[in-house]
Amino acid sequence: MKKRLIVLVVALGLLMGCAGFNVTIATNIATDIAFVAVLENNPSMKPFVVETLQRVKVFVDGSVTYDDLLLEISKQFPGKYAYVGIILSGYIETDKPVFETYLPMFDAYKADIVKKIDRLILLARI
Repeated sequence: MKKRLIVLVVALGLLMGCAGFNVTIATNIATDIAFVAVLENNPSMKPFVVETLQRVKVFVDGSVTYDDLLLEISKQFPGKYAYVGIILSGYIETDKPVFETYLPMFDAYKADIVKKIDRLILLARI
C-alpha cells in the first residue's frame, strides 16, 4: 500500500510538471493526497502528528537554518511516523532557499513554512 502511494504521488507530480502546470500546485496536490492517505490508513497517528507539527512550527519561530529544520523534522517524526516527516520535508523542499547551512532563514521564508505546516494541521484535523 505504501509503495503504491509513493508511486502515485511521484507519477502525479511528474505528470503535472510535464504537462506545463505550475509545479507548486502539483506539489501541493500530491502532498495533500499523500498526507491524507497516510492519516486515513493510520487514524491513531493523528493526535501525535498534529502535536508534532505544532512543535515543528514553534521550532521555526527561532533562529534556524534550513538544515537545522530538516534535522528537527527527522527527530520529531521517528519510527512509524517517518512517512509524515518525509512528506513534510518534501513539501518544504519545493521552495528550497539558496543558503541551507550557514545563514538563518529569512522571516518571509519561515512564514511560508508556517503556512504549509498550518495547511497540514488543518488536513490532519479533518
